[in-house]
Amino acid sequence: MRAFAQYIMRGRMQAMLVAVVATLLSLLVPPFNYLSGAVVALVTLRRGWMDGLTIVIGAGVVVALFAAVTSINPLNAGLFAAGVWLPVWLLALVLRQMVSLPVTLMIAAVLGIAGVGLTYLVLEAPADTWRATLERVIGEIQLPQESSAPEMMGQVIEQLVPHMTGMLVAAMVLGWLLSVLLARWWQSLLYHPGGFRREFHGLRLSRQFALMCFAILAVSLLTSGKLQELAANMMIVLVAVYLLHGLALLHGVVAIKGLHSAWLAGFYILGLFILPQLALLLATAAFGDSWLDIRARLNQNKPSGGGTET
Repeated sequence: MRAFAQYIMRGRMQAMLVAVVATLLSLLVPPFNYLSGAVVALVTLRRGWMDGLTIVIGAGVVVALFAAVTSINPLNAGLFAAGVWLPVWLLALVLRQMVSLPVTLMIAAVLGIAGVGLTYLVLEAPADTWRATLERVIGEIQLPQESSAPEMMGQVIEQLVPHMTGMLVAAMVLGWLLSVLLARWWQSLLYHPGGFRREFHGLRLSRQFALMCFAILAVSLLTSGKLQELAANMMIVLVAVYLLHGLALLHGVVAIKGLHSAWLAGFYILGLFILPQLALLLATAAFGDSWLDIRARLNQNKPSGGGTET
């Protein structure tokens, strides 16, 4: 991976090439979005806003030209640049200037909350829009009419549509942050070995941010109608951001305790494939960490002597 990051940093053409190839591959394998965004973030982190913006514009033009000679809508290139590269570029700028992962995560959360709010300003009833979209997609799938599948799908749609705005925005915010974190890791490999590990293990969102989250949670629990739906969708974005805080907390605790990295592997496997509800539990633990600073308390009680790095 270090050699790959070195290739990206050779020059603008190399960075553009990797960004374009990753973007095109994301049409087949969506997670390549993160790799494409990480290229923009790495160049921005190391060389500044101008070089990062140059990669965004240059790669965007190439993708648009490719789309123009294929069946892909060229408008998708602009949407990709606006929805992926530009937010990642902005967050990388924040990280470069503030040198703070917590601040970067909080800015990403604010952007996500603003995105949810803007959706509710533009669309009179976002749930109705999502319902129509999902029903159109489901209608294109050949479901056996004699079975209970159509009725079950209808129930699933009704459960999803009130929260679709928050889920989609949360996915976008997580994608931006994963790209920035990947770029930060590359930067550490190239220029500050071990720096990302220390930075990530110390990631902790502030109490002021937790208070804002608590206020939005209270609105979602104590109100009704459109205001309640808006606040609930904002909370989905905040939970996604706190999930990253929770992962940092988990890695930090494992390192402080000197536990084997198999604990981390087991947690990821359990959370991804067996018990996805662990994500909510981890986000809740992270919210508590904003107040308690669990890692600082563990370090105070840590006996002398090193532990195993994780």
